[in-house]
Amino acid sequence: MIAGLRVRFIRNFTLEPVSTWLSRELAGAGLSVSCKFGDYAGAPNEVAMLADAEHMDLTVVALGLEMSSPDFGHATWDAEASCERLLLLARTAVANSHGPLLLNAVLPPLHSASGGAVIPGRAAPEAVVDALNLALRELAATDPARVAFADWGAYARQLGETGTYDQRFWRSSAAPFAPPFLARYARDIAAVLRVNAGRVHKCLVLDCDNTLWGGIVGEDGLDGIRLSEDSLPGAYYREFQRSVLDLHARGVAIALCSKNNEADVFKVLDSHPDCLLRREHLSAWRIDWEDKSASIASIAAQLNIGLDALVFVDDSALECELVARVLPQVRVLMMPAISSQIVGLLERNNLFEALVVTDTDRARTATYRQNNERQRFSAEIGDLAEYKRGLVTELRIRTATAVDLVRVVQLLQRTNQFNLTSRRHDADAVRAMLGDPDVLVLCAELRDRFGDLGLIGVAIARRDRDGARIDTLLMSCRALGRDAELAFAIGLYRKIHDDWRAEWIEAEYLASGKNAQAADFWTRAGLRRLDSDMAVATAQYRSDRSLAELAQTNPDYVTLLVD
Repeated sequence: MIAGLRVRFIRNFTLEPVSTWLSRELAGAGLSVSCKFGDYAGAPNEVAMLADAEHMDLTVVALGLEMSSPDFGHATWDAEASCERLLLLARTAVANSHGPLLLNAVLPPLHSASGGAVIPGRAAPEAVVDALNLALRELAATDPARVAFADWGAYARQLGETGTYDQRFWRSSAAPFAPPFLARYARDIAAVLRVNAGRVHKCLVLDCDNTLWGGIVGEDGLDGIRLSEDSLPGAYYREFQRSVLDLHARGVAIALCSKNNEADVFKVLDSHPDCLLRREHLSAWRIDWEDKSASIASIAAQLNIGLDALVFVDDSALECELVARVLPQVRVLMMPAISSQIVGLLERNNLFEALVVTDTDRARTATYRQNNERQRFSAEIGDLAEYKRGLVTELRIRTATAVDLVRVVQLLQRTNQFNLTSRRHDADAVRAMLGDPDVLVLCAELRDRFGDLGLIGVAIARRDRDGARIDTLLMSCRALGRDAELAFAIGLYRKIHDDWRAEWIEAEYLASGKNAQAADFWTRAGLRRLDSDMAVATAQYRSDRSLAELAQTNPDYVTLLVD
């Protein structure tokens, strides 16, 4: 369990029970949390003072209309005034806050005071609330790298009246929401914290028979499996495939792990008229009769991601138990025994959190396919040096701009394996760095003969008199294996020398439990370790050679362009 995350709650109702649900949600990711609740009558003052408030890992602005007026929901309720006050609070919170922020949609009254009748000259309260929620969504969208949004309306639709409201505690303790609602809210709060802490799932690994379709293709044949939307349970499996494709569209890698004949599986994917998932949607597959835990580990290695980035779904209790036992880092989901419950399985568990979806995310499957081509090319060449030379890799390094903010913050949040310090700078911090003449924020963009990988690296350096200190250097795992990381370091040295005329450079490696492959990187990049205790998790490095000399080192297999 890592050191506790800190969450501030600015609210206008009793919300303390959510902390228990939040702790449970985060425990599975190895995270702990401490919650600070403000006075529910003092939300306006707390929002006004956010500019000078203590930094938190997340500020949750939990504002509901339920407590906005004693007339809420009745004919005498001034919906427009209540909504205007709440929107002003939300806007002030976004303007004043530093660091990640979570806003929420609000709920209209449960029942209509007018009985559904139209009152001429007066907007229906439901319409006023709808307009408020649209304005809140648009407010969050103005800074998506920093401001997240929780859809309370979706919770209410899913949970119904009894799952949303608790009339007893609403009236006795200003606590309107029932435990299922608070549990659902805690799940979304935890999702933001996990993303910002780099604890995200990146790949969905699926069994095939009785998971992607009903039946066993090797026994029932192509025409015998259940997948048609015109019959049950086929329609349930087809809807499950729609959910898989929704994740694919958000940049989640899709892989298959099935004990099956590969030809039978691909006959379904390639030619079954009701199959929505096709071969081109896949980033990897292991379709054979091998042990599934070994196959899943092989998929993680092929995609160059950690086992904790995988979610595995299977209908077999035995397979689920074995994978969970052998690979405890992998999140395992078992298909429901009741076939109608297949619908919404992935949405209910919400395991693939993302605060924003970028163009790079949407192109991720194509990038994995390019990597597969690189691996085949490597196997054909055989010689590592010839493979690297044959990739014709080009790395361009440039100063980050405001346009890059979302992608830079995403890499800071998500990159674990090749991340020298694992510092999770938020959007506000990066935005401040971009305007600081004593800070360099660099982007690395990579392309080779197989395609353009886009923005795959971030480096942050701080000027220190006649030298510089490296705060962050990271690179997406998709770009590793061709010396691009070394070229990135050299490009960083050049920028520091050319922009600041620095004479020396210092860097560090902070072990995170996931970045062991980068432990000796600074030594390989020409710096000297300052201590000799190799067991120490924190290591400091410094340049012995002049920075001008280091900056002229040329990578053997990468064309380095420094703007």
